[in-house]
Amino acid sequence: MPIQSILRQRTLLISLGIGLLFVVSYSLSIPTVVAQVNVTVTKPKGLMLSPLRSELDIAPGTSLDGTLTVTNSTDKVMAVSLDAEAFSVINQQYDYAFTRESALAKWVTFTPAEATLAAGESQTILFTVGVPLTAEPGGRYIGLFVSTNTAIQDGGVSSRQRIASLLYITVTGDVSRVGHLVSLSSPWAVGGDSRWSVAVQNTGTTHFRSRYNVNVQNVVGHAVVASMAGDALILPGTVRSVSDTLPLPRLPGLYKYIYTIGLGDTPATVETRYVLYLPPAAIVVVVIAIILLVSGLLRRRPNKR
Repeated sequence: MPIQSILRQRTLLISLGIGLLFVVSYSLSIPTVVAQVNVTVTKPKGLMLSPLRSELDIAPGTSLDGTLTVTNSTDKVMAVSLDAEAFSVINQQYDYAFTRESALAKWVTFTPAEATLAAGESQTILFTVGVPLTAEPGGRYIGLFVSTNTAIQDGGVSSRQRIASLLYITVTGDVSRVGHLVSLSSPWAVGGDSRWSVAVQNTGTTHFRSRYNVNVQNVVGHAVVASMAGDALILPGTVRSVSDTLPLPRLPGLYKYIYTIGLGDTPATVETRYVLYLPPAAIVVVVIAIILLVSGLLRRRPNKR
């Protein structure tokens, strides 16, 4: 076999090895989520409550009525009781901490405070939030709990159930909603499903909804090819970490991602990031094209003795 042919084959094999190494290393650098989902439709069992969240504006010295719907989804009679606890968050992931003994919990009264539900029965419970005249304007946060008074048997396991409906109350007056963007994390390259995240701080006196959206634009022409939107509730005096799915274009390439993050009364922040979108199929095509190009260049080189 001529030496030139052997050299070409070796060069081609080396190029192929480099290409495959690139594919493997890039694939390992991109998080891939593989999930096996088994869907089983079952009828809910136990105690159910709605709504699970309410936002209220109440002036000092006034009260506001609301209702809770409590449902017994078991096949036995259920006795329940209701009580209130103040709540707060303890980290950026917004894990809740509840306080039973607090003056804030006394703002709430229930009518009735106890109820007996037949199997499959739903009952409406009236609650009243009374704000003292001396209350300072700002955010207050209360959990309305419904608890079973007797243990529930499910598959041989005996347990008492307790679920909450959360009240996000703004005592009206001179309140502020001052947001700050602490950080924004966006991947520089993706090959499939991925996520982005922000940390938003609220230094105001009451909560606000941080409404955000992401627009994906072509680098040339600036046409919007994908987008997404959402919102997150930010409590005063806290920093919340918010994460969502990254919108993806249909074709591979380099794109401009424009993040708009709402910050309450503060003007929204707009951040731009560039993201390289290369799905696995596109990577394979690029590697094959490189190999063919290198092989073609080697064939065109003149033979030297």
